[in-house]
Amino acid sequence: MKNEEQTKIRKPKQARSIKMKEKILNAAFQLFCEKGYYKTTTNEIAQRAQVSIGSLYSYFKDKDTIFMEILNRYHNQFQTTKNKIIDTLNLFNGENREGLHALIKILIQLHEESKELNRELNVLSYYNPTIAKIIQEQKEQTLQDVVHFFMQFKNDLKIDDLEATAIVIFDMISATVDRIVFEKNEVDRERLINAAIEIIYKFFKE
Repeated sequence: MKNEEQTKIRKPKQARSIKMKEKILNAAFQLFCEKGYYKTTTNEIAQRAQVSIGSLYSYFKDKDTIFMEILNRYHNQFQTTKNKIIDTLNLFNGENREGLHALIKILIQLHEESKELNRELNVLSYYNPTIAKIIQEQKEQTLQDVVHFFMQFKNDLKIDDLEATAIVIFDMISATVDRIVFEKNEVDRERLINAAIEIIYKFFKE
């Protein structure tokens, strides 16, 4: 039975089929952000995408399959941005404040590009172990990027435990990014970023 189901799922190769699948994914992404995963139905996705429900099921077995493909795309986007972070930090080798500023701004950009999806993922992670695992992997990767950043300046730091300090700083950067992206702030974002940088910079030798 499983093999029969798999043969029904189309793998688009022609431009028209690829475009239709993209329409379904885009419609699903919009609805997941607007209504949440559980309140969205495949019928609504098909209607938003302007395709028949039969066409939707010819590309995706169910709503879970649609969501996981969207999540995989988000994960790939995260990996691309991670590489951008590393490349950007390398440009600021020796320029501590500028490098920190660039790091925080890129993390803000990453979160803002998928702001509503991030909200939904945080909710779903409590109920879905697969999603929770992906989110945890992304957090761990970002932490490694922060450790990598501080390793460039280890001779300029007045600390002994670099890894533990990097974790604490990562938590502070994450909290700053989350406040800027997800909360209403009376204080300008640049002031928040600069305040975080000044605190972090206390770890550097004068």
